[in-house]
Amino acid sequence: MNIFKFDSPVMNFLGKVADYIILNILWIVCSLPILTFGASTTAKYYVGMKLTKGEEVTIFKPFFKSFKENFKQSTILWVILLAINVFLIFDWMWLNNKGYSELKGIYVILLLVLTVFVLLTTLSIFPFIARYKVTNLEAVKAAALFTFLNFIPLVLIAALEIATIVACIWYANWLPAILVFGTTSAFYFMTVVCVKSYNKMEKNLNKKNASAEALENDEESENSDEESETIVSEATEEEMLILRPDEHTLKGKINAEKETIERLDNKGKLTFFKDYYLGKVILIVLAAAFVLWFVYDAFMSNKEVVYSGGLLYCTITEEGKTALTDGYIKEISTKKRIKQRVNLSDDLTMDFTESVTGEVMTDETQDQLLFPQMSAGFYDYFLIDGKFIDHYMLLDYFKDTTEMADRLKIPEEDRYYIEDSSLEDGTMNMVAFKLPEYVTEKAGIYSRTGEDIYIAFIINNKDSEMDDKFIEYLYSVDASDFVKEEKK
Repeated sequence: MNIFKFDSPVMNFLGKVADYIILNILWIVCSLPILTFGASTTAKYYVGMKLTKGEEVTIFKPFFKSFKENFKQSTILWVILLAINVFLIFDWMWLNNKGYSELKGIYVILLLVLTVFVLLTTLSIFPFIARYKVTNLEAVKAAALFTFLNFIPLVLIAALEIATIVACIWYANWLPAILVFGTTSAFYFMTVVCVKSYNKMEKNLNKKNASAEALENDEESENSDEESETIVSEATEEEMLILRPDEHTLKGKINAEKETIERLDNKGKLTFFKDYYLGKVILIVLAAAFVLWFVYDAFMSNKEVVYSGGLLYCTITEEGKTALTDGYIKEISTKKRIKQRVNLSDDLTMDFTESVTGEVMTDETQDQLLFPQMSAGFYDYFLIDGKFIDHYMLLDYFKDTTEMADRLKIPEEDRYYIEDSSLEDGTMNMVAFKLPEYVTEKAGIYSRTGEDIYIAFIINNKDSEMDDKFIEYLYSVDASDFVKEEKK
């Protein structure tokens, strides 16, 4: 079987996935004004449930048709539900500020139950409006009953929606991809639950109607008259749920496409594919790329950081940064390297420039964020602009590097000393030294003020052997070699 045929299961699956994604993106865009959220959600479920039932339906035309037809009713219900949800949010905020221990547990439980019920009812009401023509009161009653009958599936779907929001916060740089795929998945599962539940209800309704007709035609049994009237009455109430007209089935569409393709020549088939499938295939490929990159990014974020550095009023070329991260992890590679990484944080200072003189100054606000990280041993070393060496070296966070400087034959004038605060005899410790110009040029490291670059190592619980390996690597590395590797 050729999976790339227009009517193959693979192509049908890809087309269906693309339809859900396109529909969900359309819903997100149309919901942005907030006020239109109700009408947009109703329209989304109107089209989505048809897709789930296997009906062949276009996206845009029926979406905006439903959007227009149900705008008034959906908007009224949405405004009411939004007000209730906002009220509950303020209740939780007040409760959080007051302290949970200040109130009886029963009040917290009742508020939690009410919140869950309102949330799930909000989730359930718009699909019902999309499926049936009902009054606002009937829609609320039906949504409440639907919530009760499908509580567990709805809780799982709501949890998926909440997990999507949390993931968007944790991985803000991936927000568009997470939002689209997370909400699309929740939307698909919701349509499945709705279609199954509605089909079951409609099947029972048909049975009741059939029973009512049979009882009405049975003139021989007088005792059945009252029962018949009751069933007819119930059926009459249910008949208020008027189904919206269905479209052509997917099977019929596939057969029609088969006949069309068979009559086309190669050029015609290519045009047919371009017009009907190319956009969906491209969307699926992009979606797969998003997923793969997200998995890779999450994997990289979970790698153990074996060595970490930072730049203070310095810049570094992309090649230099690659050399000091990926290059260094290769240098110290072990069998566990696949689970490890080396960090080099970009300039950790703010671009704070004095307006009158144009002079670069230290930013105290940024220092308040950086100093706790230094004291916690988050970094292993710093590359520091010589202009600000005095500002940072006053802190007792740096190792004595006399032995390292002696081994590298650093001139006395290039060594930086501070008084040992643990002693009262004025003993000086060498805590930083200037990097030779040839080293900084080869590594692609530059000062933002034109001064020399100093290196200092942070006191932490790591073995000093790591520092020795890094400084040896720094003196030997040539960032231009990494440009050559990339070209290869």
